[in-house]
Amino acid sequence: MQVGQWVLQTACAQAAIWRQDAPGFRIGVNLFGLQLHNGNLAAEVRAVLVQTGLPAANLELEVTENIIIQQNDIALRMLRTLYADGVSIAFDDFGTGFASLSLLKRYPLSRLKIDQSFVRNLGQSREDAAIVRSIVHMAKAFGLGVIAEGVETVEQQERLLAKGCDELQGYLYGHPMPALSFASQFGLADRLVREIAA
Repeated sequence: MQVGQWVLQTACAQAAIWRQDAPGFRIGVNLFGLQLHNGNLAAEVRAVLVQTGLPAANLELEVTENIIIQQNDIALRMLRTLYADGVSIAFDDFGTGFASLSLLKRYPLSRLKIDQSFVRNLGQSREDAAIVRSIVHMAKAFGLGVIAEGVETVEQQERLLAKGCDELQGYLYGHPMPALSFASQFGLADRLVREIAA
């Protein structure tokens, strides 16, 4: 099994387990460029969702701008198909690539993820603050959600929420951790590893 497919399968299986205690749980999975290039992504995602029992609305596929601009119309059709199925599509690291803003019109998107490079100096850099404010405003105008990455301080959290960010992620909320530790931290512990390993 290819790495990308294994990651998707494992993440969806884990999310389906966690949904038993947290029905609104949404898991994000980063896509590799090759997954969009081979033409089978929509069928693979649909098969994984059926196999794991995870609703499409609880999966978010994350693609970077740079991956998107290397793709063709086949990739666009696959993402539109998955979006129509209810899968969320997020532009990851938004603002750091070379993609044209016209991609916001062409691609079926649910969320923009503001890159941590703009969050890091939010309190010290007027330029970064202006970029964040612009991305949030643009996202709202397109009817998209906004997630800020790399949040490490309460000050950053407060500034981002004040600017209208919908969701935040970063070390302020938790460092990367094994699934068992994550489940334990959020009260999902007992069924975790045994069901994934079975």
